[in-house]
Amino acid sequence: MSDEQKEILQMVSEGKITADDGVKLLNALEEGERKRRDHHSPAKRMKQQKKMILESMRGQGMGLENMREIGHMVRNIVGDAVSGINENFSTDIFEIDKDRFKYFGILDGELELAEGTELYISNNRSRSGADINLEGVKGSSCSVIGDDAPEVSIFRYGESVWLKWDEGDITLCVPETVGKLSTSTNGGDIVVSRVKTPVNVSTRGGDISILEASYGFNAKTMGGDIIISLTDLWKEDSAVVTMGGDISVGMLKGTKAVISAKTFGGDINVQEGIGEIDKSGQLGTSRVRVCLSGDEDAPAIRLKTMGGDISIGDLENSVEEIPEEDGEIEDDD
Repeated sequence: MSDEQKEILQMVSEGKITADDGVKLLNALEEGERKRRDHHSPAKRMKQQKKMILESMRGQGMGLENMREIGHMVRNIVGDAVSGINENFSTDIFEIDKDRFKYFGILDGELELAEGTELYISNNRSRSGADINLEGVKGSSCSVIGDDAPEVSIFRYGESVWLKWDEGDITLCVPETVGKLSTSTNGGDIVVSRVKTPVNVSTRGGDISILEASYGFNAKTMGGDIIISLTDLWKEDSAVVTMGGDISVGMLKGTKAVISAKTFGGDINVQEGIGEIDKSGQLGTSRVRVCLSGDEDAPAIRLKTMGGDISIGDLENSVEEIPEEDGEIEDDD
């Protein structure tokens, strides 16, 4: 058992954090360690930094209380690195009073959705999680694709529709009449393709892909990778956060955006020539700000990960193959 794991268990036993928060932190540590094993240079750098810190503290005669204070400071840095986006976006997917929704039967065939409908799609009862595939379509009809699709219950409240089921993966058509889309699952993967509305996406451990995004998005996973691709219609502030996974963002040339990327322990790779890059960082973290097309007032994208890598590039090149930017990261003031 590592020192970090022991510290988390100690915090739980002392009542400083809840058992659920302890499990989340332990899972994040485990996922971060896996990522660092796959990327030797960040792991080596962080171990060297940790060793230097400990040796420096001992050399200055710091006692246990001093180390605990520094530990609190480090935890605050980590918390900031993996926290949800606080400006304009919420990491809560279902900000609705579920008790107000009334049961309206089983989704059988096509469900007509009026212009501006708020659509909520969730699978939270399956312990193993369920994969969710959402495909944007023209018209106003929402339907399930596939003969082996699970039974989906329909709930309504005003202009809002909530679709949920208990077990199994699902593929749904999302019509262009939807005004807002939110979806979540316990641990499966989520893929959202060509949906013509703002989307909120959350999974407790699976991967997230938002492909051909034309509107704003808010994506959160507790350990999976996140892949984003933008169309030339995208013009809304967006946010992405993962604990331990990698983030890849691809866009068309000429896209106007200001991208703020932050990782705790990973690397940030930006395709050469894609925009003006500002770098900053502090011990164990790195930050990059990329201004595309020179427009400081362009829509913003915020990217955060703990232990994972972040890649930014145009869609003519694979975002997985973007070369790493040269140069040192300077300390924050």
